[in-house]
Parts: sequence; structure tokens; C-alpha cells
Amino acid sequence: MTPLQQFIRDTIEQGGPITFERFMELCLYHPSLGYYTSGRQRIGARGDYYTAPYASSILSMVLTEQIAQFFDLLGRPAPFHIVEVGAGSGRMADDILESMLRWHGDVYDAARYVIVEKQEGITVGHPGKIEVRGDLSGIEPFTGCIISNELFDALPVHLVVMGRGLYEVYVAFRGGRFEEVLMPAGDELAGHLDSIGVRLSEGVRTEVNLGARRLIGAMASSVRHGYVLTIDYGYTSEEYYSPSRTSGTLVCYHGHRVDDDPYELAGEKDITSHVDFTSLAKWGREFALDTVGYVRQRDFVLSLGYDDLLMRIKKIVGDPVDYYRLTSASKFLVMPEAMGDVFKVLLQYRGDGQPPVPAGFARRSSVL
Repeated sequence: MTPLQQFIRDTIEQGGPITFERFMELCLYHPSLGYYTSGRQRIGARGDYYTAPYASSILSMVLTEQIAQFFDLLGRPAPFHIVEVGAGSGRMADDILESMLRWHGDVYDAARYVIVEKQEGITVGHPGKIEVRGDLSGIEPFTGCIISNELFDALPVHLVVMGRGLYEVYVAFRGGRFEEVLMPAGDELAGHLDSIGVRLSEGVRTEVNLGARRLIGAMASSVRHGYVLTIDYGYTSEEYYSPSRTSGTLVCYHGHRVDDDPYELAGEKDITSHVDFTSLAKWGREFALDTVGYVRQRDFVLSLGYDDLLMRIKKIVGDPVDYYRLTSASKFLVMPEAMGDVFKVLLQYRGDGQPPVPAGFARRSSVL
């Protein structure tokens, strides 16, 4: 039994079964034993998975092009805030600022980059340009943008099962092991599904991410005038809760292997679920964030001049081997069977009037 499993067992024995959302929260974010807070290696060959910024700096370069356009569309403010929520190691922040310094010096000069990350001990470059914070609280409302990559998929989710009514999954500890028990779901869960027009069929087991609403609210409170850009894997509500998807999307990652058992090795492997982008857009509107566009990552990257970017890089990197190493992994950003179609990009806006559609959303954009 892992130290975290012991802690969760004691918690259940003292207070009774806990919701799966609480179980997942402890697994991922316990202050010292959680998957994201324990300091263990999570990303890369020695970790459990790869993310796009870790595999290649190309996504950061693409984001730099879009952020530079945000700067122009917002009237070239100084300071121009860039807030990255769930920044992990800070690699994407470093890469974005490096690209900005090389190709958009005016934006770099005006930029104030804020990393929001619970993980401690982040080391970043660009002294005086990057601030590291534990959460969004205390940030004065600003003009600029909030960006995130693979953030919302890491939020704890409620598990629900449709029987004769809607039930929520709770976690008990019996016979030396964690065991699921079903209890009638509360009004908030049922009410949310009703609000997005979802009617689950009997036997369906799926997730509801109510924590995303709280995070969207915190983001909206931080932005006085600007954009919120979200990159993650997910679906519209219609796709997420399709009758053909009867087992939800929850999966675990450990040692670059995928499984569906969140109770084994609690605290030592990632637990994740896909994102319901329809709900993100709906909750955003509740907090005065208008939806500007929603596109596949492939269309977002190609619309921002992916091919031109590769040519620019080729002129800078003289060694063909170095060029290959830098750019080969970026193909996964646009390949339909890889990240290109699975990952989506949502753009929301807070401000007066309707803003122009930025370049990354000009290709086949749809509004949720």
C-alpha cells in the first residue's frame, strides 16, 4: 500500500466513503503525496507521458504567433500580461519568451509572464520577466491573455452512473481494498447535465467535471480585458455523452502505459479524463467570457503559419540533424491520428464589443 493509499484509507475509515472526485483530488493534489505535488518525474522518458511542449518547442512558437496578435488586437498594452495556468516545469513559458524575444521584441518588452503552478521548485529563465505563483488568487485584473495546455483534463471529476436514476460513485475501503459504492447524485450534477441537454441511457458510466466551472470563474475574474485560450483533448457535450460512449473517458498513465484502474498505485500515476468543451463555453458565458472560436489543434497550428515557421527555423538552425530533432516531433501536432484532431483549442474573450477572429481560429472555426 502506498503512503497515499494509507492516508485515503484512514480518511475513509474516519469519515465514511468519499466521492470519487475527492479520491481523485487526493491522488493528484495531496500537498505532499499527490501525483502532481510530490516532485516525482512525470513527463519524458523517465516519466509517464509526453506533452507537446516537452516533445517539441514548435507548439510554443505557434502560440507565440497567436499571442503576438492578441497584443495587437488588445491595443498593444503595456504591461501585457500572459498568464499560463498549470505550467508544469515552466518549459513552455521559457520557449514562448525565447520565441518572442527573437521574432516579436516589442511584445517581449511589454510582456509580464505569470506562471500559475502548484508544483514547487520551478526553475525558469528570463530573470525579471517571469513570476511564479501557486494560484490565481491575488492577481489584479489585467489586460492580456490566459493560456493553458492540458490543464482541464487534470482536474478531479465526479463519476456518475445512470440506473433507474442518476447515481454518483463513492469510494469505500472494505476487505483490504478500495471499493466503489453508488449513492443518489446531488442536484448540482443532475442539473448540469440537464442544462447541456444530456440524457444518459441506463447503464452508462461517465464523468462530470464541475471543478472546471470554478477554474473558469477564477480565470474570468483575473481578466479585465483579454483572451482565455485553452488547449486540451476533448469533445463537445454531444460527442462526450454520445450513446455509443458507455464507459466515459477516464484513464490512468504510469510508465508510458495506459490502464483504467485509478485505485492501484494511488499517487504514483496520472488520472485523467477528456474535456467537455461545451460546458467550458457555457460556464465561461456565465462569467462574461464570450466564446470566439473552437477548432481542432491541427487547424489552429496550420492557420498560424506552421509551414512558414518551419522555414524560419531552418534558416536559424544550420545543422540538418539539429533541425530534424527540433521539428520531427512537431508533426504529431497536426497529424489527424495523433494530436491534430484529438486536441482542440477553445478561445474565449472578455471585453466590450465583438473582437475580430484571431488568425488561429480563421480555419473551420465553430462557436459552441
